[in-house]
Amino acid sequence: MVIKSEITDEGITLSIKGKKYRIAYPKEIWQTYSDTNKELLLDNLTFMQTCHLPSSHKKKGIVYSTAMPLFKTFAFESTLYDIPSTAVIDNEKTTDYIKSFFNTELLFASYDTVFPDPAKRRKASSKKKPSAIILFTAGKESLLTLAMCLELGIKPIPIYMNENPSHPESKHKENIIKRLKEEYGLDVHTIINEPGKLRYCDLGEEENNWGAGTQFLTYVLEVLPFAQYFDADYIFFGNEYSCDDFTHCEEGFKSNFCFDQCAEWTKQLNSVAKVMTNKEVEVGSIVGPIYELGLVKILHERYPHLAKMQMSCFSDTDEGKERVWCGNCSKCARMFTFFKATGVDVKKMGFENNMFNKESKKHFSLFGSDCAYSYDISGLGIEEQALALFMAAGRGETGYIIEEFRKLPIFNELKSNFKKVYKKYFSQYESIAIPYELRERVTDMFDETFEGRFTPNDFRLKHIREAEEIQEQTELIEPKQ
Repeated sequence: MVIKSEITDEGITLSIKGKKYRIAYPKEIWQTYSDTNKELLLDNLTFMQTCHLPSSHKKKGIVYSTAMPLFKTFAFESTLYDIPSTAVIDNEKTTDYIKSFFNTELLFASYDTVFPDPAKRRKASSKKKPSAIILFTAGKESLLTLAMCLELGIKPIPIYMNENPSHPESKHKENIIKRLKEEYGLDVHTIINEPGKLRYCDLGEEENNWGAGTQFLTYVLEVLPFAQYFDADYIFFGNEYSCDDFTHCEEGFKSNFCFDQCAEWTKQLNSVAKVMTNKEVEVGSIVGPIYELGLVKILHERYPHLAKMQMSCFSDTDEGKERVWCGNCSKCARMFTFFKATGVDVKKMGFENNMFNKESKKHFSLFGSDCAYSYDISGLGIEEQALALFMAAGRGETGYIIEEFRKLPIFNELKSNFKKVYKKYFSQYESIAIPYELRERVTDMFDETFEGRFTPNDFRLKHIREAEEIQEQTELIEPKQ
């Protein structure tokens, strides 16, 4: 397999098996990045997004037109630790997958590794407002990170990785990005990252799940031109506490289904950023101390207006082409349940169907479904999903799923241990991924919300808030027809 790549006026282009994949930046961002650092990104981004291809294509190796990358060992480690979960999803042996990747032959055009340009140290200034690059997905984690930055006085610089511009998911997110601009005055910047499609068998190979291990390593490097341009202090990912959870596959290998989002690897990504920026930029996650269910509660109670923009569906179904929540996948089933558990109005969120019906059973990992996305397949989120169903039932929710849930042993277990399990998912934990200087303020915000000692925040533009207040007053005065 031969892979060629080159630097262009807008970024980088990879050529593989007759297909081209662009990494494209706004020109004003790319043009201010040094030639040396562009070469470094060329070598590393090419390798990171393709090093899995020999294994996914059952080939011996790759001949690169680029130099041996500086962060080659980082890519190797993150892929290696991702293999056990990949093998589980693909119903293959972990040992076979490890052997395939370990034996990959790599040939580079040069073995003179490119090192980063020495970054100029900033002049310390107490007047400079701290700023953070935020990997923006419109998911609950990125929205909560965005809202917390606004409350903490950190200027957010949201960046959306658009890996497939023609996909329905991208179209939905473009609409959300427009709303953020109109209602909050926030600019969401976009990086076109077409090599991301290589994680989804875009070259016609037999379906498999290789390639996810280097995803966030790739993202760290890709956002660095923005970090330099905006003089950012942080790069924040939305890696919550459950990203540290793991199980063991049948062969006994530790299996973390989102290894590159765990707290320890986030610290490794921090090392990458510091090497590239002369220790000026720190990578972290300010949502690292909380579980997914607790995160939903905090986002929708503390920042209710921003929470309405949440989109967690991948839009892979026919229904997803037309609406933000397709209502026909495991991701939607999980979020529908979490919304019901925490009292969020699912209709206002955009759900058009009741996912507690019989047809949706196949999307609930609690019932042993294999019709699910990777994390749901792992079984790691079953207790959290069960707690959410139990809470939904406690709020009076009914339906086929609720009745089937009542028949399971875990329902009675929750009846006996509800307080203990509830506390587990609606508490916070220590996380090494939070920048040290922010830890106290972040943990205070979580405590306030879990204990009900807070006032909801509305960061929308003043004229938007005032218009809504007038509309609400009018509705109260005018009699309903």
